[in-house]
Amino acid sequence: MSTEFYEADVDGDGHADSIEYDQHADGSSDILVDTNHDGVADYEGSDTDGDGRIDYVAADTDHDGTHDVEAWDKNSDGNFDYANVDTNSDGVADYSGNPWGSA
Repeated sequence: MSTEFYEADVDGDGHADSIEYDQHADGSSDILVDTNHDGVADYEGSDTDGDGRIDYVAADTDHDGTHDVEAWDKNSDGNFDYANVDTNSDGVADYSGNPWGSA
């Protein structure tokens, strides 16, 4: 595995955020972004099948350590077709399914 580190203001707050890019031996990769500087990724993107396209994303928008939003490209067509969203931060998805129509 190779790892690269970058800094950019991902959330537009005027402060550089930490970005980690991990390339795995099987061709898959992960992008991890820490926007509140606590050392834990608040945003994650993964290319799980090594095709060069992100097929899983997750976000911890309220910084409580739990993903509020997750989305998947389940059929590898380059479009996200399934999501779990927890709008009230209770740890239970308030929405699960395909918000973009049929996949």
